[in-house]
Amino acid sequence: MKILYSCIFMVTSLLVITCSGNNNVVAGRGATDSGERMHDLTQLNFAYTPDEIRSICDQEQNRVNAGIDAVAGLDLSTVNFDSGVLALETALAEFSAGLEPVNFLKYVSPDPEVRDAADECEQAIAKLYVDIFAREDLYKVVKACETKSQNLGAVQKRLITEYLDEFQRNGLELPLEKRKQFIEKKKKLVEITTEFDKNLVEWKDSLIVSRDELDGMPEDYIKGLEKTEDGKYKVGLSYPEYFPFMQNAKNADARRRLQIKFFNRGGNRNTDLLESAIRLRHESAELLGKKNHATFVLEQRMAKAPEKVLSFLNDLIAKLKPKGEADLAEMLEFKQKDDPAATEILPWDWRYYDNQIKKEKYQVDQQKIKEYFPLATVNKGMFEIYETLLNVDFVEDTEAPRWHDSVLAYKVVDKKTKKHLASFYMDLFPRPGKYGHAAAFTLVSGYTRADGSYQRPVSSIVANYNAPQEGQPSLLTHSEVETQFHEFGHIMHQVLTTAPYTTFSGTRVKRDFVEAPSQMLENWVWNKESLSKLSGHYLRPSETLPDELLDSLLKAKLANAGITYLRQLFFGTLDMTYHTSASVNSTAVYEKLQKEIMLIAMPPGTQPQASFGHLMGGYDAGYYGYLWSEVFAQDMFTRFEKEGLLNAKTGADYRHWILEKGGTVDPSELIKGFLGREPNNVAFLESIGLSVR
Repeated sequence: MKILYSCIFMVTSLLVITCSGNNNVVAGRGATDSGERMHDLTQLNFAYTPDEIRSICDQEQNRVNAGIDAVAGLDLSTVNFDSGVLALETALAEFSAGLEPVNFLKYVSPDPEVRDAADECEQAIAKLYVDIFAREDLYKVVKACETKSQNLGAVQKRLITEYLDEFQRNGLELPLEKRKQFIEKKKKLVEITTEFDKNLVEWKDSLIVSRDELDGMPEDYIKGLEKTEDGKYKVGLSYPEYFPFMQNAKNADARRRLQIKFFNRGGNRNTDLLESAIRLRHESAELLGKKNHATFVLEQRMAKAPEKVLSFLNDLIAKLKPKGEADLAEMLEFKQKDDPAATEILPWDWRYYDNQIKKEKYQVDQQKIKEYFPLATVNKGMFEIYETLLNVDFVEDTEAPRWHDSVLAYKVVDKKTKKHLASFYMDLFPRPGKYGHAAAFTLVSGYTRADGSYQRPVSSIVANYNAPQEGQPSLLTHSEVETQFHEFGHIMHQVLTTAPYTTFSGTRVKRDFVEAPSQMLENWVWNKESLSKLSGHYLRPSETLPDELLDSLLKAKLANAGITYLRQLFFGTLDMTYHTSASVNSTAVYEKLQKEIMLIAMPPGTQPQASFGHLMGGYDAGYYGYLWSEVFAQDMFTRFEKEGLLNAKTGADYRHWILEKGGTVDPSELIKGFLGREPNNVAFLESIGLSVR
């Protein structure tokens, strides 16, 4: 549930929601010689060869350098917003537009050589951004524009401030020698994070199990597994294979062996890379006079300081620990039915017994439930809900270019004006070398072009649900329905933007707010009326989720919520601990904090942090943002609860205040504008089963 994207101010191009969300796949270097950028989906190109990618990457770097040189050479006495800051913004926006498609192929291309070439290009771009924001001549131009900004509008002033901050945060106020050290460290970080990501994507391992060790697994799962020559089965580490196994396989030792493999993805090399990144981030922050990396990062977030984040996390940990302890006690009771001598819940037990409790105590059988959530039905119902709320239509675009036959493409059309606003893709099934999680990628950012027209945004959901099998469509668990709804919320945030500048486009908002719009929309999949729209049995489409299953699902919403939220609090605390330190033994810290906070031991002989991609993908000192955002998400939802989940007026206000403005206004003002009051945490605490009295 991330947002991946290539951000203008991104030193590590494309990262996980760090700059906001995604990669960007823009117009094939279908851009013309005159520098025209793509304005139509048909101009996208996903069929580049590796050599073409390298050529485009070089061309675009030459182009942006020429544009930036022109800005840097302006007379400081006569430069103004349009000739200086806006010209710089335009050069970088067009650079991003020319290369976003290329970068995106790193995550989705079926061709490993194309992925490698895109990866090389992404590294080169990230290093170029470091160089751009280390240019003193450009910095002087922006400073000169600031001195003449009195009569500018609020968004223009905000853009100048963003650029000044970015230059300063890239060492422009440092003495020359320290500036060189800073730049060297930033470029090394680019190499480290890129290698970490590549190692994870290319990691291959599986567990060989006998048919007996698949006891508890549904037949459709077993049918989908690859078989060995001697008749055994390979259980892979992709989400559609790993998580169902951990939730349903009765053989505890098989679960243990699979979890150890899963928690060793990335291996020793990624652990070393993570620890190097933590050290380099700290050293870079110190060069800028900051206490640590978290202090540096949080200055630009809603939270402002590590102390405030840790207070937020620790307060929730204290409130949720009793619930977590009660959850584990109940799980142990269930485990003792299988093993009377059991005295604790082991790391490979909790997902299994969480599932058993939901099945036996709440009659929530995910295997039965998923029969009512064929992917096509979920998407159809999801589209209807979003169309009603946001006053748009989604029209399938069968002519759009695509990178794989299974990919779907759609246009977003405004219901009132009939204007084609944007487009999006859905790439929903696993394949070798593809990005392995669920994320929303920006392929083309929306912004006002030089001729006054608006660049249509293009985005893509990339996910990994079970692919259709013979005689059976792709079926989603309720959790996956929630994921799809969440990621599509990110897509709407990206494509309904009206922000004039790429810097503020779509999900380019403060990181600890960026999840809130999508998290709020998750509430629809816990509503009876919505679930009837989203469901329909795959063999009997008119038969929606039965009331008894629906009621059971809703009753089980907070089952084992203590452990679920303590897990998130553990990740947030781990991240802050890593990034308030000069250097760490990342495995020892992980082991200590997991036991202290989540109350379950780390699997022995593992290094889960080696696959904790958030920490190398833009969420460094930012993982707390998932829970921080949820406070605002649940508060915003109170308006829909009061006025109706399909209330078009409330949806229109949501589109106007939360989705369209992007980063042009501070999130606290957007929330206040939508709610008509200051936000509070009452709805959030109630949503996780905590009393507010």
